[in-house]
Amino acid sequence: MDPIPISEYRDRLRKCQELAHRKGWDAILAFSGHRFSMSQGIEDGQNLRYLVGFNFSPNEIQERDVVVPYHGSENLLIIPHEGESSLIISTAETERIRKQTWLHDVRTTTDQFANAKYLGMSHIALEILNGKKGKLGIAGEHLPMDLHLELARAFPRTKLIDCTRDLDSHRMVKGENEIRIMRKAAEIADEGVAALIEACRPGVAEYEVHQAAEKAMFDAGGDGPWSVILSGPRSVIPYISPDFTQRKLRDGDMVYADIGTELMGYHSDIQPAYIVGRGSKDQVDLVQTSLNMMKAMVNATHQGATDTEVLRAAYKILEGNPFRDHVRTYTFGHGYGVGLDPPDLTGRTLTLPRNKQTKLKQNMVLCFEPGIFVPGVGGAAIEDEVVVTANGCEVISRCAERAESLIDQQRSLG
Repeated sequence: MDPIPISEYRDRLRKCQELAHRKGWDAILAFSGHRFSMSQGIEDGQNLRYLVGFNFSPNEIQERDVVVPYHGSENLLIIPHEGESSLIISTAETERIRKQTWLHDVRTTTDQFANAKYLGMSHIALEILNGKKGKLGIAGEHLPMDLHLELARAFPRTKLIDCTRDLDSHRMVKGENEIRIMRKAAEIADEGVAALIEACRPGVAEYEVHQAAEKAMFDAGGDGPWSVILSGPRSVIPYISPDFTQRKLRDGDMVYADIGTELMGYHSDIQPAYIVGRGSKDQVDLVQTSLNMMKAMVNATHQGATDTEVLRAAYKILEGNPFRDHVRTYTFGHGYGVGLDPPDLTGRTLTLPRNKQTKLKQNMVLCFEPGIFVPGVGGAAIEDEVVVTANGCEVISRCAERAESLIDQQRSLG
């Protein structure tokens, strides 16, 4: 696939500069932390990835000593309200990074502050900004307190303003290139789901299902695919550790799975529902309820709707439903892209005042995952990715479609 052009990254920085200008800030300091992986590849380095990104074809990731945007150490991007941006890194890889990014000004803390990187970042930022004394926007999940203190010391007469949410909101609406990549990432994850369904047979271990799903995603072109496979009684507690075990699947097991891959710095995240062999009526009804909630959320999604309205549509399905008290409330969905982006749909979303609700916009990419977990029955959280359109939304993965087939198959067994 073609990479995102440098002109798009420049445009993203320009929007940050416009934000700084509107707010009256001299600059935005965007922090990116260590790149780390949970089971889903969620990471702290969103700002570096989103605002700097690649300057080479993504297939070169496998063929060269790539540093950006897979930089493994903390860094600080200085975005003045006008002029060129600068990157401060905390390792001695300046020359390699200069060759791999379109930014011209790349500096390192290791020259003078080898054992005091936060002190170095703050002093280099002060030098770049020529001792500005107005206001600075500071962005970055998990920004270290030590860095904040050093910035406060370096800019004693400057007001430091948290703008993490502001930068997050820039990522919520995707460009056409981002949607192109995320659509492909969802297709790759769907290949993993197909392999999972094929592998889920009595006697097959959870880790073997995991291997089949991840191999299928690698074969389809994914980078860093991941999966959570929880079967039988383990399916009742989502994300119980470990993610997969030696446990062998049995006839009548429900399988809770969460699957996705990385592609060109973006992610997919989907969840199929599955029953091994012949399931009980309660298991089929559980899957049907999750599916009905998913459909309600999809039908309520369009440009101008709010996250609260979408979630209330799902809860209407639960009126008089025996599974109502077993619905997972800490997540019903979220935004997705570079790392994990807002909005975050939780039980609290139901009661948000109007001014706190997130209004959906065209080209937002969301994941919906209404989950139900019942001891003695099992668990399922059908999850699909959707792209918000002017008149509705487009579902770009196939877990709801596969759940329909599963329900028809189970009911045909009597």
